[in-house]
Amino acid sequence: MQIQLGSKSACVKLFNLLAGLFEPGDLIFLNGDLGVGKTYLAKQIVKNLTGDNLVVSPTYNLVHTYITKNNIELLHCDFFRISEKSEIEELGVFEEITKKIIILEWPKFVGKFIIDPLIIEIKFGKGKYDRIFNFSFSKNWKLRIDNLKIRVNNEFSFL
Repeated sequence: MQIQLGSKSACVKLFNLLAGLFEPGDLIFLNGDLGVGKTYLAKQIVKNLTGDNLVVSPTYNLVHTYITKNNIELLHCDFFRISEKSEIEELGVFEEITKKIIILEWPKFVGKFIIDPLIIEIKFGKGKYDRIFNFSFSKNWKLRIDNLKIRVNNEFSFL
């Protein structure tokens, strides 16, 4: 599924709708070029799920942990600086994965040993705030993504 958006406010609306999909055990991969909006997307989702307005990028710490309004552990990870799989294992991010929600930027070394992530690839559009969101998912995500489509208004274009 692909969604094209042309404004910052439309992106925020989409991110807030996305936040409503997530539940314990979910893994969300964010892919895209530097500066395309991966961290912005993650921050908006964290704000929505936690009510915390002081959400910062985990670029240097690699992982920030939050607790959602429903008392679920939420991890926002940025693995841009990770250079080996062993570094990921040392962090322990994927321990007790069924009890938490993980949003992961730059999942380059994670992919093959993690099952069933929602993969969101973000690309630059033509204008300053134009973004193209490509969603890849398994059949386990299909019902939730179908529900997302229903909730999104006509300002979004699905391809």
